Amino acid sequence: MLDLSWKLFCMTGTIGSYLLIKEIEKDKGEEQTQPDCRMDEMKEHAGA
Repeated sequence: MLDLSWKLFCMTGTIGSYLLIKEIEKDKGEEQTQPDCRMDEMKEHAGA
């Protein structure tokens, strides 16, 4: 679920999706580092 939330944040950049990630991490009791959002991933999802 965390990966899906991170992809959503990469695509939208909204604070709500970022806070969702932090809430999931808090529930798991761990702090995970996420990979950088890459432009090619964002273009892929946008259909460009």
